[in-house]
Amino acid sequence: MPQFGELEAAIMDAVWGAGRPLRVREILDALGRDPEPAYNTVHTVTEILHRKGWLAKEKDGRAFRYGATHTREEYVAGLMGEAFAAAGDRGATLVRFVEGMQPGEAEELHRLLGEAVRKEGSQ
Repeated sequence: MPQFGELEAAIMDAVWGAGRPLRVREILDALGRDPEPAYNTVHTVTEILHRKGWLAKEKDGRAFRYGATHTREEYVAGLMGEAFAAAGDRGATLVRFVEGMQPGEAEELHRLLGEAVRKEGSQ
């Protein structure tokens, strides 16, 4: 899973943040960048994300709306999976990851692991 480039990430953030498919003009407006990228640049990168399978494209009059095909959480989980796969010692890497968590995050992880173990045991 490749990491998004800067504009790709900004476009995906705009679409994820909206929670609905957006036209290129709406994406451009949501970027709020100074200087504002050219409409054609945003359109081109949006089309690239569509070809890569990250955005779905639906006709809306003479234009198109682009909606996310994967959630932000799915994207980040994929990046985390790649990072752990690249680790020489997955266990040691996981320990370092957990050590860097805030107390509330570690508790939530513990709860989720317990749920996963229970779910696995009931299958």
